Amino acid sequence: MDSTTMKGTIQGYFDRAFSELSEEEFNTPLANSAFGVKAKLAPNSGTFVQFRRFGELPLDVCAASDSPKTYGETEEPAASMALTDEVFQVSTVEIAGYIPFRPKMLSQDPADIMKISKQRLLKWARRMIHTVANDRFVVPIGVAMTNLSNTYVEAPQPFRTIYAGGVAGFAAMRDDAYLTLADVSRAASMLRNANVPTINGRYACVIDSPGIEQIKLGDSRFADLIKRFEGLNNRVFGAGDMVDYGGVFFTQQSDPYRCNLPAQGGALRTRKNTGKVRVCHVFGAKAWGYLDMGDAGGEQRRALAPSFKVQDITVTGNLITCAVRMPVQAMVMDRDYGVNLAYTSAFDEKPSDLPDEDA
Repeated sequence: MDSTTMKGTIQGYFDRAFSELSEEEFNTPLANSAFGVKAKLAPNSGTFVQFRRFGELPLDVCAASDSPKTYGETEEPAASMALTDEVFQVSTVEIAGYIPFRPKMLSQDPADIMKISKQRLLKWARRMIHTVANDRFVVPIGVAMTNLSNTYVEAPQPFRTIYAGGVAGFAAMRDDAYLTLADVSRAASMLRNANVPTINGRYACVIDSPGIEQIKLGDSRFADLIKRFEGLNNRVFGAGDMVDYGGVFFTQQSDPYRCNLPAQGGALRTRKNTGKVRVCHVFGAKAWGYLDMGDAGGEQRRALAPSFKVQDITVTGNLITCAVRMPVQAMVMDRDYGVNLAYTSAFDEKPSDLPDEDA
């Protein structure tokens, strides 16, 4: 089969397969999709998508103090009270990347190549959504925002950060700035003090496995809770799982936001695939919103069909690549509705960190 014919075959196959994927198949390893405010991106919606955030009902207080004002049986407030609301419009950004498919070998069945490539496509799409959402908690959005009067305003800032180990800032982070349950409790208390709305009576803590292990080391009851969860479910506590402890939902992610220590030239807003410093997130309801990918089989999903091309084999060999366009822009709706926790863990080693046997 020549390259031109194969390109058309693959294009038709994935155009249909991508539009048929269900919403469940796009659940990300970050496991916080259920906590986000999701909005549909309507066809022909232009370059901005609108979000509306409602504030709290103002509390009528006594003139001489901050105590709530009381009313007699026939009294009413002197002025009407109304919910405040803010309307944001965020520009949609296309996130594109190329996925290299396994070598196109004429001796293999083309249908088998496409089947395995579809699995890789789905895994890549999940990972991209996960990375975008996770990063937006720590780094600012890099696109312009505007309100309804078309005057530009600052994009929402990332969550404020607590540094484990009692240090005041990132510059003081050391490799023994271990995370404890007290740090998570402090974050949750700060949200309660700010009257941040809860998620079914709890705040959410999205954290990775080394962070979970570090908390278990310092709190035996938390460790027992994890063991009971693992015993009841007959499996290890992993990505997407959730336990309720101390007024916080702990849910584990598989790919945390990481950066190097200050001594190694690290910066909190510079994400690395490796690095001693890790960041978890504690947040309440309506802390962030994002755009989903449209209904399965709908016009929006079909508009997101991937595009393919067969590379020049004199340059790349016989690899097929796929470009996926996903208008997914995760955004922090209110930076006061969540906090970050920067920490280190004694359980973040890799096999390559161990010394050789003959060393």
